Amino acid sequence: MIKTIIFDIGGVLIGYDWTAYMMKEFNGDEKLVERIKENVFGNHKWDEVDRGVLTNDELLASFTKDAPDIKDEITHFWETCGNALWQFDFTKDWIKALKSRGYQVLFLSNWSYHLKEQAAKQLDFLPLLDGGVFSCEEKLIKPDHAIYQRILEKYNLKADECVFIDDSERNVIGARECGLYAVHAKDRNHDIAVAGLEELLQQEA
Repeated sequence: MIKTIIFDIGGVLIGYDWTAYMMKEFNGDEKLVERIKENVFGNHKWDEVDRGVLTNDELLASFTKDAPDIKDEITHFWETCGNALWQFDFTKDWIKALKSRGYQVLFLSNWSYHLKEQAAKQLDFLPLLDGGVFSCEEKLIKPDHAIYQRILEKYNLKADECVFIDDSERNVIGARECGLYAVHAKDRNHDIAVAGLEELLQQEA
């Protein structure tokens, strides 16, 4: 019987579009935007943002090392990137509805200290939840099995009584490998996520 629902945040409860935001900020300069994305997100650099081990200065140095000529643009994106995020209209109602049905509702998200500050308004639903785990605080990122084990230990959960929802297929696979039920919110599609969740809840009732 499923007792606990664990949400990923980005792509499930919060939307984001790095490319659209940068295109707006940099006057539609597609080549510049692609260079920023390559230097900020390429070679798994954003994983280290979420891991929470490096300082802001160290992260910026990593982003700009191979692109010193666009250091100002990269810095601008880094200092304003929270503006690329928005809270979905359904987020709070979804959480409240699941809690009203008696489920414990938690979060498990690859999320950085920087974005916690940058997107505090978008994260204002957090007090509605019963707790959770941010990757930056554990120095672990999904789909490392250790982070799934961490949330199970922290809240004294049984894996087969939990369902995890994530927009990343590899993170969903990681959860299943740790014994949790999991729903893939494919293409960040809320309807797919809800249908998958409800199907599991009915099967395991």
